[in-house]
Amino acid sequence: MSSTDLVATGKPVRSALSDSHPHVSRLVNYLGGGTDHTPCDRDLADRLLAVAPRLRREVHAHRRHTTRVVKYLASEGYTQYLDLGCGYPYDPDQDEILHAHDAARTLHDHVNTIYVDNFAPAHSRCEMSLAEDVDVAAVLADACEVAPLLAMSPVRKRIDMNRPVAALAHGLLEWVDDHQALDLLNDLHTHLPPGSALAITHSATGTEDESSVLAEQALHAAAGLAYHPRSPGHIRALLGRWTVQSPGVVPTGLWGTGYGPYAQRFPADPADFRGSYAAVALKTA
Repeated sequence: MSSTDLVATGKPVRSALSDSHPHVSRLVNYLGGGTDHTPCDRDLADRLLAVAPRLRREVHAHRRHTTRVVKYLASEGYTQYLDLGCGYPYDPDQDEILHAHDAARTLHDHVNTIYVDNFAPAHSRCEMSLAEDVDVAAVLADACEVAPLLAMSPVRKRIDMNRPVAALAHGLLEWVDDHQALDLLNDLHTHLPPGSALAITHSATGTEDESSVLAEQALHAAAGLAYHPRSPGHIRALLGRWTVQSPGVVPTGLWGTGYGPYAQRFPADPADFRGSYAAVALKTA
């Protein structure tokens, strides 16, 4: 449930409203080997793969990262999670790929998790998959409207706002403009309790693979999808109120490499993961 959903931002564009136009959540589902996609999604995804063959590898690297960063946060004591723009659930294909609540439960017996999306098909799939788990809920909501989200009954029932919360914004910020991204990150900082954590992943610019990133951006734009990859400096600026933790804003496949029991294993070919960045930040003031 860690794939991105454009409509989770609450700013749907024309192409997100119909099965006759590609949708980001279905694109990621296709790239990750899922079955929730349409011919138009597959057509755009295949054109994206033609200019950026790394995308399939990056989807799986992204899921491994989500598993490991949640295990890291759980090892730091976090037992409450908000997965913002969760997208479709996926079938874990190996032990090191888990959804957020399952990853946290490898360290804690009691974990409360909210999966947030406002693309109705993805939400419905999440809701069905979580129906029998009382500590986990899927809510149909705009991830960028933080105060209304936190006021929703399923959230209030499961999330104790007197204790720190870990928010996951994985693959979300690149689908909103700077104003929307900054508002979201600032609102999370304002409304989440002291000591809360924020984990992000974000599509990259400023890498040696810049030409393929620009080609991806052009293909998304032609399909009516606003796509905003950003540089590490740009991402740090958006995180201005948050205290970014070591090692900073780094390539997603390299985040955590070499330290701690839940660190990433060093990838065989780091170039496979140069298309996105990751960071963990804390609300320290």
